[in-house]
Amino acid sequence: MIKVSNLSFSYNASDEALKNVSLEIPKGSWVSILGHNGSGKSTLSKCLVGLLSPTQGEIYIDGMLLNDENLKKIRRMIGIVFQNPDNQFVGVTVRHDIAFGLENQCIPHDQMAKKIKHYAELVGMTEFLEKEPHQLSGGQKQRVAIAGALAMEQDILILDEATSMLDPEGTEEIVSLIKKLNKELGKTIITITHDLSFAAQSDYLIVLKDGQIILEGTPKKVFAEEELLKSSHLELPFGLSLYNELSKDKDVKKKVLEALWAFNSET
Repeated sequence: MIKVSNLSFSYNASDEALKNVSLEIPKGSWVSILGHNGSGKSTLSKCLVGLLSPTQGEIYIDGMLLNDENLKKIRRMIGIVFQNPDNQFVGVTVRHDIAFGLENQCIPHDQMAKKIKHYAELVGMTEFLEKEPHQLSGGQKQRVAIAGALAMEQDILILDEATSMLDPEGTEEIVSLIKKLNKELGKTIITITHDLSFAAQSDYLIVLKDGQIILEGTPKKVFAEEELLKSSHLELPFGLSLYNELSKDKDVKKKVLEALWAFNSET
């Protein structure tokens, strides 16, 4: 489990990106952290993996305090995939890229080869192992980045705006992979996003605005607070917005049934 207590972070004296944030993320869950640009969501993700040190508060990963002493151990437990897949490639081929973290861990060559094969297969990239990065689509690049993180055998994976640069097909690829990692392999998934359609598929939502949590709960609970979401520059998908409007009308069920009866009577 991830536990964040009274976390604050400032880039400078006048710019407090996070303000007294407290939250818990259960092991094996898929949680989406929502917010518009400048809300603090990416800053929070960087704090969770130790890329930024909070100015106040504490972070615990599976009961272990995130500090300089424990940082190396914690980074074996939690990985992050950033928004732009092109910035994540460090190898000349897919195979080399997945191998990069394993080489840093001094994994024996035969074990490394098995891991590369296993995780490439898991993300559906086996046939692309000898391909160069520029030969891949956006969705395929993200799959490779995820494979590289999984090869480190971390239990927690953070995806920071991992679908924002993808087309609908690429986004669907990543969503399918997330579901597989979460439901079948029991990985804890944290997605950082401003896309409510994407976030709707997760178990739990946390909404940030100006560095503070303003709303959290199941997607159904959070999406019912449409005006609060709009105040954070987050727009509900049309279908969900329409559902909310219809739900306000106590007689909507009766009206829908009457309309269906009339339609069927005329056909």
